[in-house]
Amino acid sequence: MPASVRPRAWSRMPWVLLAFALAAGPAQAQNLPWEVNIAEVETGRLRAVAERLSKQFLLYQLHLGDVRKSDLVETAARIDRLIESLERGNSSQSVPAAWTPTLRKQLREVERSWEPLRRLAVAGPNEFLRVMQEYVPKESRRADPLSLGYIDDLTQNFIAESEKLLGLYDDECVKTGLAICPTARLSGVTVMLIERATKEAVYVVAGIDPSEHLKRLAQTVEVYLQQRRAYDQNDLFAAVLNPERGASARAAGELLASLRLDWDAMEMQFRSLEAGEVKNFDLQSLLDKEEILVDKVQRFTAVLLRYASLAYGT
Repeated sequence: MPASVRPRAWSRMPWVLLAFALAAGPAQAQNLPWEVNIAEVETGRLRAVAERLSKQFLLYQLHLGDVRKSDLVETAARIDRLIESLERGNSSQSVPAAWTPTLRKQLREVERSWEPLRRLAVAGPNEFLRVMQEYVPKESRRADPLSLGYIDDLTQNFIAESEKLLGLYDDECVKTGLAICPTARLSGVTVMLIERATKEAVYVVAGIDPSEHLKRLAQTVEVYLQQRRAYDQNDLFAAVLNPERGASARAAGELLASLRLDWDAMEMQFRSLEAGEVKNFDLQSLLDKEEILVDKVQRFTAVLLRYASLAYGT
């Protein structure tokens, strides 16, 4: 072929580069620091919502409180949404899709541990026995016909896998340099402890192995109090609640004070159970206080996250 008509190698390069880019797929967008933190916070919520589901299952099976099957279905749907948000991302909530193979692998483990718990939670009355036969060992069904203990075991397994995922997100958050990373677990772990303590109180009121569940209740309350003392020494708390920051800091301080008053009222009820005052215990009052307290914890965590996002790099 004459040199004048021979194609030049460099003239083909743009097409080669384009083909390579298409084969490689879209480049991973850089996540903003607070988006990484939001993903960590969402992961922490998995544990809290799982404890809520376990408590609701207990109340539903024992016909206590005002829990309906639709409540269990909705709580299960919340966990579904949280997992999907972490897997695929949720732009409206600034949650990035899992961006490393390690995160995606652990998310699959979380899903596997979630499946039997989910199936038992959403199964209708006519389906429940069939699902139990599919998942619950025969010896467990004989000893625990309501599957209360089995649900607790599944819950703790799901929480353990969620903890592993949370550790991975925490590692990613620390890389961003955000000051909130050590504090980001506040909402999830605090709500989880509130839900767990309330669930243990329900067991005691129902008279199901009360000595064991009283011990677990006392342990959960102590962990909550240890965390509360630790956060009193937290630099981020001090910054957020600094009166020099004006009205927003005062509002945050009032919210935190109110939150702690609500916990103190709940703790008094827990202490009354420990003292043996079960007969006239007002369980509905405890459940109502829990709802209010959980809402305030989540609102205060939002304050922390906003502050950390605004203060980043300043």
